[in-house]
Amino acid sequence: MSGYDLKDYIDVRQRLELFYAKHPDGSIQFEFMGVLEANPEYFYGIAYAYRTPNDERPGKGYAQELINGKTSFTRGSELMNLETSAVGRAIGMLGIGISQGVATMDEVVAAQARQESRPAPLKKVPTPSKQSKPFANDAATKAQSDLILKLVDGKLERIYEWKEAQGIEGTLTKIQASALIEHLKQEAPIVSTKREDYDPWAAEQNQ
Repeated sequence: MSGYDLKDYIDVRQRLELFYAKHPDGSIQFEFMGVLEANPEYFYGIAYAYRTPNDERPGKGYAQELINGKTSFTRGSELMNLETSAVGRAIGMLGIGISQGVATMDEVVAAQARQESRPAPLKKVPTPSKQSKPFANDAATKAQSDLILKLVDGKLERIYEWKEAQGIEGTLTKIQASALIEHLKQEAPIVSTKREDYDPWAAEQNQ
């Protein structure tokens, strides 16, 4: 966990202990809110920390989590991690256990794990200039085009995504086609993550 000294953070369990020690009649409630409209790869929830049964201004904490966890820390426990993060922040909003900040150790570990799981950015392929060698601006050959179609196996969006990342418009040149072929040979197959195929409640019940 480079860049973070976890001894400076407390976890949600400790924050819960502090909350109930200070408010023995208190209660914690969590509400699942569903998928984020602005970013459908995430869902979110809200937690409320009531100091008394009639607390009109409870601590409120928001949290979001990837629907399909990409690390061993989150995969299969996405909804539970979402709830834990929201609860920790709700208690923190009451000023409890925040000597080192509102974020808890649980949040820091999850955030760092997500960063470490991110793929390396695609390398840019320079666009041929007028000073390029002869034939550098020639269009991709039929053999290159056929090989690219074979490698994407019908998933043409892989070509569009790569071209967009490279800032390439229009027909590929020979050089660009060669770079795309090398990328496709090294790239793992795209796995479907359709939102309609995912039931976040089923993930919780399987724990």
